[in-house]
Amino acid sequence: MNNKHSFTIFLLLAALLLGGCFAKKTTQAVQYTEEEAIPYKIAVLPAEYIEHAENSTEHKSVLVLDDDRLFVADIARAAITNQLAGKGFMPLQKDVVDNTLAELGRDNGWRKMSDVELCKLLGADGIVKTDIYSADMIKALAFDLFQLDAEVMMYNAAGTLVGKWRDSASKRRISVPTGVVGLAGTIVEEVFSDPIRRQMRMVVYDWAWNMAQVLPDCPKGPKLPEVIAVDTNVDNLLFGVGQRVAVRVDAEPGLKCSFCIGDFKENIPLPQTSQGVYEGFYVVAEGDKAINKPLMVKMRKANGVDRLWIESGSLISLDGELPPVLENVQSQTGRDGVQLYWQVPSATDLEEFVVEKGSDPVGEFETVARTRTPEFVDTDVMQGTTAFYRVRIKDKAGNLSPLNGITSVVMPQFDERELFGELSGILVKGNYRIGFPVTVPEGAKFTLQSGTKIRFEDKGRIDVLGELESIGEISAPVRLESNSTEGVKILSGGKALFSQCEFNGFSKAVTSAGGYTEIRSSSFSGGKYAAAVTETGNYDFKGLRISGVRQGLVLSAGNGSVVRSSITNCTQGIDFIGGSVEIKDNNIFDNERNIVAVGKLVVSDNYFGSASIEKLKLDGDILVKSILDAPYPHGRRVVLIDDKEITPELREKKFAELKELGVNAFHSQHYGDAFQALSQAVKMKDDRDIYLYLSYTLLALGDDVALSEILDEGISKFPYDVRLHQLNVRYLLNKGDIKQARQVLDKALLLSPADSNLLYMKDYLEHLSVPAESVPTNNGEEKVSEDKTKDKKDEK
Repeated sequence: MNNKHSFTIFLLLAALLLGGCFAKKTTQAVQYTEEEAIPYKIAVLPAEYIEHAENSTEHKSVLVLDDDRLFVADIARAAITNQLAGKGFMPLQKDVVDNTLAELGRDNGWRKMSDVELCKLLGADGIVKTDIYSADMIKALAFDLFQLDAEVMMYNAAGTLVGKWRDSASKRRISVPTGVVGLAGTIVEEVFSDPIRRQMRMVVYDWAWNMAQVLPDCPKGPKLPEVIAVDTNVDNLLFGVGQRVAVRVDAEPGLKCSFCIGDFKENIPLPQTSQGVYEGFYVVAEGDKAINKPLMVKMRKANGVDRLWIESGSLISLDGELPPVLENVQSQTGRDGVQLYWQVPSATDLEEFVVEKGSDPVGEFETVARTRTPEFVDTDVMQGTTAFYRVRIKDKAGNLSPLNGITSVVMPQFDERELFGELSGILVKGNYRIGFPVTVPEGAKFTLQSGTKIRFEDKGRIDVLGELESIGEISAPVRLESNSTEGVKILSGGKALFSQCEFNGFSKAVTSAGGYTEIRSSSFSGGKYAAAVTETGNYDFKGLRISGVRQGLVLSAGNGSVVRSSITNCTQGIDFIGGSVEIKDNNIFDNERNIVAVGKLVVSDNYFGSASIEKLKLDGDILVKSILDAPYPHGRRVVLIDDKEITPELREKKFAELKELGVNAFHSQHYGDAFQALSQAVKMKDDRDIYLYLSYTLLALGDDVALSEILDEGISKFPYDVRLHQLNVRYLLNKGDIKQARQVLDKALLLSPADSNLLYMKDYLEHLSVPAESVPTNNGEEKVSEDKTKDKKDEK
């Protein structure tokens, strides 16, 4: 059948269901009944469906499941019972009526009895019958329909018909699309989001409320609180830890309301939230256990008259017992991903297993899989990365089992991928190669993550016109390798930052040709030069480790600094041709020539391998104001040329001013001003307080790279200052480097074994659920070991 015909049939069906089949209902007149004829103690019989003839014009019910027919009949009976109780009648308990009728056998013999006989059998003053003419529960793509049309009849003990009342209630929605776009909108529309039975329940309550407006009051009973509707989520049936059993009552104002969950929890308050509206809930707590409990609402008027509303079909269960802890999660790795597998525990209500994944053992985890089988394969794991998993059990109530540690899996680097063209975005950790020149274009940013390895082939090179950021870690540096090719070239307008990187075998590793270049804590070995500044631009070289290069640094132009670096075993350590540069606090020694300068150059506070002027290995117009008599940072400053304009007194005064300014700015939370003052002060004098405050400032600014460097420098100069060790442990914990934090803490405890802060940190680490060393299992362990062996060979 084509789509056109299907759509036509749908429109006809909608028109039949929602148009002609429901004639406009006239308002039902109130029947007047003599008070003497109205019974007091009544038995509400089970609701029954009217069977219509095939040729009948009456609308026939649309109930797909037999359970739905029973559900509608039960709540219709309960709803009319609740409304009759509110009008002063005394309904017999449902169980009493049903058990008495059941004693007549399975042939429904009670239906053949007269009304008088039934009243006598049940010991009632009267009986109430409910005939359902039609009931619909339809939830489709383009329309929803919930409808009830039923009649209530009341007879007294004499068999006299007190009255009969018929009414209907419905909730409907139809969307008729006008085209393909309209049809798509109809399909995705969600007007009725509640469970289907809850929607039908509210329609039945609406019908019962309408009936209550025409049913007579019983003169023999008290006038109970008036109830319009009770709205609950009891149709969920089962509630787990943290889930709410919610109740809303629409009734007359001024009542005192509460609800009970059977005998498990009583008198849960329902405060009045607005005129005639009472709302409350119960949150399932861990340890709660209740099975098949009715939900009952209690209402009391100011005069002391009580009313009890019993929700039909509200036998709910609370399950606050968590599933057992899942133990012994195993893993193995391969090219297809990470496979996790575990044993199934003996749990009777196990629903599924929930697999959670994180990139950090102490960070956030997200759910990546829900499975009913005791295994999972994660194909979304990059080679060369570590993934952390938690596997938990979920039961039928939605409860999750408690956490029981973390499974750490190292994914080996199996493949090498090629980079080409224009580069931008974040490059995921892995193995790569560059065979031809590639570009970071203007306006783009390209980021290399820690642990990444890039091999440059014969014509490989990275030209930076935009921004390149390569930030590794001590335990996982960014490795850039070559066989005598160019590496990275920063062009005019470009910007590059390298931190914790290793350059090996390049002819020209880094060339700054007019852009801004910053290199921190990175190593260079082999080739023509490690880094060169060839055109006007700015540069900042800090913490470089250069060895075995023909020319360590070639400085031809630009403005910058070379500080706290080590340049050894080179033909020329630094070749200065032009520009403006600060060369300070470096170890430049064991080179054939430590510095060769074509232009005028001033240097100070560097170690050149000797305290003798004749053995400094300096060529050219170089003014040496001071040297260190031992490698930085342990060497003492030896002044060769005293600057008369800056006396020691003035220098000390300037240092004290900067220190006070920085400390005050830190306490005022002006971290930018604090950094500016403290970073100047630390260059003037070694002071442990300066290192401590500067470290806290960098921690507040979130500059992890600079914080790591300043902590290393401070601890090297003041190795017995426990405060610096404490801050280092805190920094490593924030990074998630648990293993390194343990090592630093152990060293600090040797210095001050009774320090309360250190002991607290030790106790915290010992109670972490993450093991000190995460040991991969099975194939993962073997392959990681192979990779580590290979790396060591490469380093050699």
